[in-house]
Amino acid sequence: MLIVFGSAREGIFLGVITVLNMLIGIAQEIRSWLALEKLQLQTALRVIRVSADGTESIVLAENVLVGDTVKLKSGDQIPCDGRLKSSKGFEVNEALITGESVSISRNIGEEISAGSIVTSGLGVMIAEKVFTESKIAEMTKTIKKYAPSISPIQRSINTIIKYTGYGLLGIIAFVVIRGFLIGAPTIQIIQNVGALTSALLPQGMVVIITLLFSYGAAHLHKRGVLVQEINAVEKVGRIRNLCIDKTGTLTDNNLSLESIHQAKGLQEGFSDFAISTYLEGSGDTSQTMMVLKDNITGQPPSIVSDNISFSSARQFGAVLTKKGDQNYVIIAGAPDVLLSHCSLPEEKVWLKDLIDKELNSGKRLVCFAGYNADKIPNDLKTTQLEIIALCVIKNDLREGIQEAIQFFQSRGVAIRVISGDSADTVRSVAMAAGIQNTDKYVNGDELEKWSKEDFTEKISQYSIFARIKPDQKERIIEALKTVGFTAMIGDGANDALAIKKADLGIAMFDGAQATRQVASMILTKNNFLDLPGGVVLAENIIENIEICASIFFNQAFIGLLLFLVLTGFGYSFPLTPLNITFINYFTVGFPGFLIFYWIIRPVHQHVFKPKKDFLKRVLPFAFVSAIFQAVVVIFAFWIDVMDIGVRYPQAQVGTSTVLLCFIILGFLFFIFTPRVYSGLTTALQRWQFVLLATLETIFLVVLLNIFIVKDFFNIKNFSAHTLYVLSSVIIVYAIIQYFLAKKFSKLANR
Repeated sequence: MLIVFGSAREGIFLGVITVLNMLIGIAQEIRSWLALEKLQLQTALRVIRVSADGTESIVLAENVLVGDTVKLKSGDQIPCDGRLKSSKGFEVNEALITGESVSISRNIGEEISAGSIVTSGLGVMIAEKVFTESKIAEMTKTIKKYAPSISPIQRSINTIIKYTGYGLLGIIAFVVIRGFLIGAPTIQIIQNVGALTSALLPQGMVVIITLLFSYGAAHLHKRGVLVQEINAVEKVGRIRNLCIDKTGTLTDNNLSLESIHQAKGLQEGFSDFAISTYLEGSGDTSQTMMVLKDNITGQPPSIVSDNISFSSARQFGAVLTKKGDQNYVIIAGAPDVLLSHCSLPEEKVWLKDLIDKELNSGKRLVCFAGYNADKIPNDLKTTQLEIIALCVIKNDLREGIQEAIQFFQSRGVAIRVISGDSADTVRSVAMAAGIQNTDKYVNGDELEKWSKEDFTEKISQYSIFARIKPDQKERIIEALKTVGFTAMIGDGANDALAIKKADLGIAMFDGAQATRQVASMILTKNNFLDLPGGVVLAENIIENIEICASIFFNQAFIGLLLFLVLTGFGYSFPLTPLNITFINYFTVGFPGFLIFYWIIRPVHQHVFKPKKDFLKRVLPFAFVSAIFQAVVVIFAFWIDVMDIGVRYPQAQVGTSTVLLCFIILGFLFFIFTPRVYSGLTTALQRWQFVLLATLETIFLVVLLNIFIVKDFFNIKNFSAHTLYVLSSVIIVYAIIQYFLAKKFSKLANR
């Protein structure tokens, strides 16, 4: 429009600047996207494909073709629609498709759907469709391929841009109508519209935030944290509730069998026979059972005629075999679950004594029991069991876990352990790790009785959740989200849906594929200890985004207040689009370089604990400061008007003085922002401000003494009287700004 209506120089320059900004932004977005795609290839869904000669190979799920044979185990996500060729205790969870979080048994010949998660057992499927033709692909084809939940900062920026846009439309309409009513030249109306748009919209904020998130994602990967959604860089710094599992997070993954206690009165070696029969026939591939399989020797297993694999929801697994001439069911489960179904009082006493002894040391216990029956029960309500053996499995605390727990708790993060183990075991390990409030615990059986209101009211009171079923994990996470930003760390298939529902889902790299697929972040070294470094980086990025955003908002507020006041007195907006571009070099450009440097080289280390959301921390200081700044700018405009002695509608009234005011006030505002959002300004930062002020002053003086530059940016000469009066007013403002920063530093960090 500038070009069409006669201001070709401004139009071409701003056009070039706009196109360059777009190209740079697009290039950075593409570069970030490609880098993220390369990183995500490490966690892409892979499956075991079985060839015609029986050899197995691991392939990407997208390479599975119709007719391929695919082997599935617990924790896998089904890659495409197909039909089961073989099944051994095979169960799936279809919650990602149907929303129902109940595991369903699938038998030979039955259909299974892409997106389902294998929760127990083993199976072999024949692919009948490729993924793009599957049910879940049909259901989601109208949904964007990449639509993660936005982060708090992104949500805040979207809100600001949305309402600023609405306000700007009204202002533009007012400027255009008023311009035509008073007979202002068309080019002046367009210049005013362009200048107001440039001044009021926080230009570049989205691009800058994306660049900072991209930087964070790349550096988190070097620290063993793979980001699958780029805004997770911010989310990891927002955690207020951190939910973790016991095994694999607090303890290491190196399980070892410590002992097997066979019940009294049984034939010697019967426990080995029963355990090996269960292991061979159940299809249970959990890490716990694999430890037993590697250590059990003795009599060979019996033939199994039926089986169900262990699942967290059922809390037991079972096989149907023979004991002599009779059918016999062997059951594996948690000892405290099986204890209440024990038929002999002396066995109950023996088992309870063992449980009390071993649980207090934080060890994992697996109990085997059995009884004569012709079929496997759906539940244990009416069963009377004989205890066969108690297996004691140990795994040690991760090295350095106490320091990691202390790191989060020192930041006010509540650590909550959600586990399928017994309360005594979980509490013992949690206490050893240094987790606070381990006396506040609740069992899954009690949670079953809670209403939705109970979850909302009571959930924040507890740190330990024991004997928890998969569907209860989801409800716990949903309830905790109402009391603070909630992250969930997990590795098993039964963690997938809870991770998906959390504000931030974090998965272990060696965990179930389904869990990795839905997580926002993955710990590539399977180590919880890598997370604190990511949190420190995220906090630094958030803090500097707040500084950057406050500059953008402050400049926009000054522009808005200036427009409102001058319009009320009958004056036109004094700046042109080229003036705004020139101002941005000094108020946003130069400070931006220093902000990026602070992210790469943090100037201080302190605990970052913002208790207010992004806008409540950023907007008050930016707006109140803008009120005082606007007073100074309006005063400068009035001085210029008095010097020139010309009233509206002349276009260039107040331009040069207002431009200089914007630059000086913007820089003064910037040097006080670290104190507000960090709570302090270091000696190094003060020296950096002196250096930046010197560079900006030299650059400004040089440019203002180049006639071509002044003419191009529509900058007029300044009178000595104007500069003298303006200097005095700015000194007064700087003193006011100091006290404002001191006051808002306390408010922002309260």
